[in-house]
Amino acid sequence: MSATETDAQLEIAERARRVVRATGLTQREVAARLGIDATALSKALRGNRRFQAEELQAIAELGDVPLRYLERGGARLPASLRQAESSGVRRRAEPVDPDVRRTQILDATAKLIARQGFHRVRVADIARVCGTSTGTVHYHFETLDDALRAALFYYADRLHRELEEGFTDATTPQEKLRRLIDLQVPDSDEDIAEWSVWVQSWNEAMLQPSLRRTQRKVYSRWRDVVVALLQECQEPAVENGLAPAADVEALASRFTAMVDGMAIQLLARTTDLTVDRMRELLLDGFLPDLSLR
Repeated sequence: MSATETDAQLEIAERARRVVRATGLTQREVAARLGIDATALSKALRGNRRFQAEELQAIAELGDVPLRYLERGGARLPASLRQAESSGVRRRAEPVDPDVRRTQILDATAKLIARQGFHRVRVADIARVCGTSTGTVHYHFETLDDALRAALFYYADRLHRELEEGFTDATTPQEKLRRLIDLQVPDSDEDIAEWSVWVQSWNEAMLQPSLRRTQRKVYSRWRDVVVALLQECQEPAVENGLAPAADVEALASRFTAMVDGMAIQLLARTTDLTVDRMRELLLDGFLPDLSLR
């Protein structure tokens, strides 16, 4: 290899290192995305191994930069690279832990979908909020459908954590049902964001069968909580509980339908229903079989 070729290879390696740093990924994560050995990537980034054409193309796509920048450079940095470097994505002694980065991206994705709507969120929006690159976001969520699934699980996990905390000192199943109702009424910004993602996921599941399995899994988890509490109310030791002959499945279906329908009315403001009125109606949702008053 001539001195000129060596210099060109080193310059390409330097530009590639710059792009890789801007992604916010570790070299091992980048190698996994490129489908090459991590050691081979490390050698190429140091200029000790020539990049294959398809490897440069993959790095360009990962970093959202033109391939010609990697091959020939230029007087002006690509916009995505300027943005990543100006945000200080890599100005730290150690790389961000992958689990921490995933949590950041998941949190941003869920909140953006809740506020802006699924079809208005771009990968670039998520990257900008997290101060990272689009390549990093794609590493964790290959498609926006994956991001919607993740957002749904994110808010479902939030709900179940709150339920667990709310049930801690409840002494009766009826009290647990009252606290469950309180958590289902959208009376805070976080509650509204959670419901926004729920409603959007229902809409997408209607249009995309591939999303229905996730929707069913998450919804069944929530409905199972209601069924379990009603079954507790049927136990002989529970005072003023449900009669043994009460149809728990039917009661659960009626109650969850009321929750969903009224929450949608509140969010869309299609009626004059208020948060307080929704709570009152849900407290009476199991009558005449069970009173929560």
